[in-house]
Amino acid sequence: MAFALVAVSTVFIVLLTSTQWGRTGLHTALFVSQVLDLGVKPQGWFTGKPERQEVVYTQSNGEAMADIYRIIDEPGAQGRAAVLIFLGANAAGREDKDVINLGSALARAGFVVMIHWSPTMALRYNIDPGEIENLVWAFQYLAAQDYVDPQRIGMGGFCVGASFTLVAAADPRIKDQVAFLNAIGPYYDARDLLLQTASRSRFGEDGREAWDPDITTIKVLANELVETLEDPIEQKLLEKIFLDQVQVAEQDLAGISTQAQVVRHILEGTSLEEAERLYETLPVEFRDGMEKISPSSYKDDLKARVMIMHDRNDPLVPSGESRRLVKALLEHGNVRYTELLTFDHVRPSGGRIWDIAKEGVKLYRHMYGIMREAN
Repeated sequence: MAFALVAVSTVFIVLLTSTQWGRTGLHTALFVSQVLDLGVKPQGWFTGKPERQEVVYTQSNGEAMADIYRIIDEPGAQGRAAVLIFLGANAAGREDKDVINLGSALARAGFVVMIHWSPTMALRYNIDPGEIENLVWAFQYLAAQDYVDPQRIGMGGFCVGASFTLVAAADPRIKDQVAFLNAIGPYYDARDLLLQTASRSRFGEDGREAWDPDITTIKVLANELVETLEDPIEQKLLEKIFLDQVQVAEQDLAGISTQAQVVRHILEGTSLEEAERLYETLPVEFRDGMEKISPSSYKDDLKARVMIMHDRNDPLVPSGESRRLVKALLEHGNVRYTELLTFDHVRPSGGRIWDIAKEGVKLYRHMYGIMREAN
């Protein structure tokens, strides 16, 4: 009986892997089991071990560093599909177990994986618009490697990193080369994200609804808003309150400038109407910068197939941002949206096995479209 079971299983696997849809389905299932907490991770049973290589390449302002994950000693190791990933602001480090697991799992699924690291956005709660330009350079570097198929290169990102990859993918230098995009937890419009954070409300399907933004979101916006102030003393004072979370005496705030008062009111929270009014008093350079880092400004220039995932109850970026992005992109091209409950913002989270299984099916269907590129 045991011999018969092994024989049947072997025949099933051979038949499954002899077709493109079968190989794609198997690799998708193995990938999902690797990134979700299912108790067993069989991907390593069927694939070789990826190598992680640190690379240094030229970018707009000097040199940059990235990690590349790929399987080398295996048939078909040349001319593989590839994906450039950007983890975004305040991201986990190179040695984070989930980062290593993601890079390795995608490499085992057949991709060359390049994870772009930003020394500026790795700083505390910092957003660097210059990383959009650097992503273009990183994509061009990846496309030039002889072990990559230049016709099958995509981009992926998380949170702010997801929105940055969407903007970079619309750049005229690469937009015709980007085959697919996978954005996890992106914002659609940076201005609207700020207004939702300030008003402690989000744009729901039936209008506005209460929203309690995560402290990380408030700190990221605080860092950007405080930089608009000209007085370094006021900068340090507001950093102390909103970044360091230290209480200060009210008399210390009595003499601050009108602009510092605007920043304070936005970060402390106010009505949506007041937040909109205060936003218009912010420096033009800041408002222009928010527009430049918003996918909403580039939706008509994207040519890639776009796939978007979002945690329905995301406290850092409202899932409504992804829904608005999907609605805008549906007018122009191919887009898929998956809303999950088993993610803690952008990381898979635990829960009851039945709930994980149900959400795993959603993740499988979402990732199947990406795995087709590698198989």
